[in-house]
Amino acid sequence: MFIKIKLHLICSVLLVAIGTSCATYYQKSIDTEKALIAHDYDKATDNIEKSKFLTKKRNHLLYYLELGKAQHLAGKFEESNISLNRADLMMENYRSVFDMALGVTVNEAIQPYASEAHEKILVHYYKALNYMQLGNVEEAIVEARRINLSSLQNEEDANGKDRKYGNDPFGLILMGMLYEADRDYNNAFIAYRNAKKIYDTDETGLFRGKEPYTLKQDLARTGAYAGMNYESTEVVNDMPYGEAIIFWENGLAPIKEEKNMFFSLTKTNGAYYYISGDLVIPIDYDFEKNDSTFKASDIGLIRMASAFYRARPARTNSASLSHNKKPAKTFQLIEDVTGIAFQIERDNYLKELGKNLLRLTLKKISEMAVAEKNEYAGLALGIANVATEKADTRNWQSLPSQISYLRIPLEKGTNTIDITTNTGEKFSFVIEGRGGTVFRNVVTY
Repeated sequence: MFIKIKLHLICSVLLVAIGTSCATYYQKSIDTEKALIAHDYDKATDNIEKSKFLTKKRNHLLYYLELGKAQHLAGKFEESNISLNRADLMMENYRSVFDMALGVTVNEAIQPYASEAHEKILVHYYKALNYMQLGNVEEAIVEARRINLSSLQNEEDANGKDRKYGNDPFGLILMGMLYEADRDYNNAFIAYRNAKKIYDTDETGLFRGKEPYTLKQDLARTGAYAGMNYESTEVVNDMPYGEAIIFWENGLAPIKEEKNMFFSLTKTNGAYYYISGDLVIPIDYDFEKNDSTFKASDIGLIRMASAFYRARPARTNSASLSHNKKPAKTFQLIEDVTGIAFQIERDNYLKELGKNLLRLTLKKISEMAVAEKNEYAGLALGIANVATEKADTRNWQSLPSQISYLRIPLEKGTNTIDITTNTGEKFSFVIEGRGGTVFRNVVTY
């Protein structure tokens, strides 16, 4: 009787845990998002700092990413870079041997947050903007070099597969801009040339045929300044009074939601597969190694909690810019964060399915092994496994959905730049034309 009562208490506690721990990261951060949309960045910062979820050790990387972005929007550029530098260091050091060993057996939702490939580029974007706002071109150039390293790592992770997201032309164009701001025209030209190559050869559908219309001008200008023999029909216009580069960040990045999938194990021609409808996933695991009597039916039906992206439509869909009361050209898209997120999801879909199914299989086998010795203990372990089975719905949610930009040659003296959106929002900058490059960004939702 005592054992049954104790088991009942265990089940009750675990069932309560199931009901209270299933909220997604988006649901837990809704107040912060409302503050961001209202442009109340101090409140957003305060919400992040007080978040019980983000301040957990496993979420420290996400905490510093979200905090650094909110501090940037609040104009606290030095504080923002302190946060983003911490996040950057965590991105480099995340994959310890211990973390890799955990990856097979422990749900990703309770592991330390690991950033997505494009987040590694965008952290340098915000750090570079911070440094340029602070007038520290040298540190911004350091970020340009870091962008290159992150791009190379993304390309390596893509494993040479043309249809996977790897190198990112946005990072390369940003590199070119930063090198050009430092008058390093040779490296600027190389960065722009590498970006154009991606637009010309991309097989993912993300970039081919979508290069910004100024990229050819950027190549012609930096090629001429660097003294390179670069053939181009573009007219090279000097900018004696400098240039303003305006980034327009619109919307919010997609969020991750949870769905349940159910699989059964089968054996065909000596190999094991998980099946769910028309989906067939091979499992590289020798189930019979320690149990010659093992049958696929012993596993039963497995429930897997899976995360998937959901896009968020932006209420702002156009913006016009005028320079000294004269209309400028339209903004040009440079980074489709939402499109990249869905591409990464497609790239990793089968790999993640296989990894999670193997993890669930190992948990199921441990349940069976415990149940053979003690039925109640096996049942309790099974309930515990159900309670901890949840999808990892974390991602850097305060990122924009899309980033566009315009390059404005400055006139001598005072330059007034006005931006108006279709929703009636207005932004204005006053920039002195006295040489050099000025970076600014505006944010709409």
